[in-house]
Amino acid sequence: MKRDLAKRTYLARRFGALFFLCTAVACGGGNKGTVTAHVAGELTPAQIDADPLALLPGQALGVGTVDARAFYGSKSLGPQIAQLSERFIPLGEEAGFAASRDVDRVTVATYSTQGADACAVVSGKFDEQKIAQVAKNHTPTKAGGLLVESTYGGRTLYTVNNVGFTVLTSHTALAGTEAGIRRALDRIKDGRATRSITPWMLETVETKGAATAVAMDFIGQPAAAAALGAVPLPWLKGLRAARILGNFEEPGMHIAGSLTYGQADEAQAGADGLKDIINKASFLALLGIVPKLQSLDIKVAASNVECKFALDDQAMRALLGNIPKWSGG
Repeated sequence: MKRDLAKRTYLARRFGALFFLCTAVACGGGNKGTVTAHVAGELTPAQIDADPLALLPGQALGVGTVDARAFYGSKSLGPQIAQLSERFIPLGEEAGFAASRDVDRVTVATYSTQGADACAVVSGKFDEQKIAQVAKNHTPTKAGGLLVESTYGGRTLYTVNNVGFTVLTSHTALAGTEAGIRRALDRIKDGRATRSITPWMLETVETKGAATAVAMDFIGQPAAAAALGAVPLPWLKGLRAARILGNFEEPGMHIAGSLTYGQADEAQAGADGLKDIINKASFLALLGIVPKLQSLDIKVAASNVECKFALDDQAMRALLGNIPKWSGG
């Protein structure tokens, strides 16, 4: 149980970071097509591009998406986010890469079937030939590592600094852990174009106008539910699902979240626990360690806890500025 809990904790810490790391597959000059030949029975490039979310394997613990265009296009935060991307993504100009130019959207699904696995579908502009040339010439990436090639399901997989990726078409790529990518490639090879992620989770990440969205399913994942129950926090008891949405509106960014519990009394305990955490965090906000939440609203509706708050531009810039410090960079 402790080992499983450690995996969930690790997964939670890395979930947000994957949004940055997985964009490393996007390389400029998307006019060239992928060099991977289509095999009869596989999904065609047109099918892959038509519904990238159908590539994600089922039984996901969590699914999250980032509208890169919305983040990079933010007048106040866009330049800072672009700088962070360039700092943490291992590929750079040696592969003709610029995240702020080439990445449109990243959707990540996390799994607990074989540990903390993840698979991301990245939409944008891609040039497999340019990446292949970097690997062939053993050109060091800006992070100092080399692209390592392998093959699975007729596709070329690349790994750099423990992040794997493969280019599927000039508009769609996969990234994540090796196990996560292989499961998605199996779907492509078998010609499976049907969505397998739980419908309500897909509805969450496809919320119109959301710059970012996350959905977590605990009741559908017995191992995750057991691990969650092992955490000594009363407000987590009975938690079945979580949803988070974020968009850019005055004064900066608005966040809306909901926690779904099995019973109404569990939801009330959850709301009380959130309020207690936020009250304690207020002291850290005074010290500038965490941003102050504005227009905070927490309420209970049947077995759901609804939470809304806003972060102004100044708080968001301070939060982004702390990321290199927290990462040890």
